[in-house]
Amino acid sequence: MEAFLNLIQRITQYGTETIANPDKPLTLKKALVDLYALYVNLEPSFDERLYEEIERLDYGLVYAHVKVNFPEFHDYAQLAQFLDPDQKPEILTGDAIDDLSDLIIDLSEVAWRLQNTSLDDALWYFNTLMRIHSEEHLLNLLGYLKALEDSKN
Repeated sequence: MEAFLNLIQRITQYGTETIANPDKPLTLKKALVDLYALYVNLEPSFDERLYEEIERLDYGLVYAHVKVNFPEFHDYAQLAQFLDPDQKPEILTGDAIDDLSDLIIDLSEVAWRLQNTSLDDALWYFNTLMRIHSEEHLLNLLGYLKALEDSKN
């Protein structure tokens, strides 16, 4: 449980404080890869107990912190779909700051559950959030970080 909390902290710190680290993009990329590896290998159990709900972090405040921590983050283009080769793909605009902000908010809820409910509840919640919301943000952000890295080389 401590290792999972530390992993979450390595990511959520960017939405709650100003971090002075010149290798922030690489540090973030490593943490996101570790998080994704945990998710794809997770087989959570459902905790049937009822727990109180928490108040989510303020999106605007998290977004502002992420923007300060990653001034190089901008909008990016992405394809709307990948699976139908007969359909002309639509190009959408993504936002790397939004991707990280949403991940931070979701992960802060998981951290709260790790500390205040049960391990099963936190892992089930993490798995559910990833499946329905966070996974796409994480994968888009990893792709963005890769493109950002390539643009510097």
